[in-house]
Amino acid sequence: MNTPPSLRERKKAATRAALSMAAVRITRERGIDAATADAIAAEAGVSARTFHNYFASREDAIVHHLEALVDGLLDTLEQLPRELDAFAALKELLVTIADERQHELADIVGAMELVESHPAVASGNQQVYTRTMQRAIRIIEERTGVDGDSHIYPRLVLGVANAAFNAAAELWSCGKATERKLSEIVAEAFDAVSDGLPKP
Repeated sequence: MNTPPSLRERKKAATRAALSMAAVRITRERGIDAATADAIAAEAGVSARTFHNYFASREDAIVHHLEALVDGLLDTLEQLPRELDAFAALKELLVTIADERQHELADIVGAMELVESHPAVASGNQQVYTRTMQRAIRIIEERTGVDGDSHIYPRLVLGVANAAFNAAAELWSCGKATERKLSEIVAEAFDAVSDGLPKP
C-alpha cells in the first residue's frame, strides 16, 4: 500500500510543476531564449535560487512537463482493474483519453512538439523517455507475469498499442473520418488487432 505524500512533499511537487509550466509557457509565447532562470522564477512567483534548487536548466524544466504528463497516464494505467489484461488495459486508457480527456492528449502532443523543436531540450528528453518506457514495461509485466528484460512480449504489447492509437489518430485527423469520434476509431483499431487484423 502506497503511503500518501506528506504536506511538504506536495508543496515541493506543486512548486516543481509551477516552474515547469512557467518554462513551457514562456518558451511557447516568447521563445526559448526568453526562458531564463530569472524569467521562469518570476513567472512562477519564486526566486531564481528556488528555480535552481529544482532544475539544473530551463531544458530540464521543459522536459519535466512532458514527463509529468506521461507519468499521469501511467498512474491511470496502474489503477485500472486488475482483471483487465495488458492490451485491454491500454485500450481502456487510450479510449478514455480520446473520449473524456482530450485536453490531456492535446497537452502531451503540444509538449512533444515543443521538446522536439529544440535540440537542447530533445537531448535531455532521452533519459526521461528511457525512464518512462521502463516504467511502462514494468506495469505490463505486472499484468502479464512476463519478464520484459528477457522476453519481447511487454515491449510488443506497448508497441502495438501505440501503433493502433497512432493509426486511429491519423485517420481521424486526415479529414475523412472527422464525423466519427476519435474514441470510436481508437476502440476499432484495438478490436481489429485483438481479432487478428481480419480484412474488412
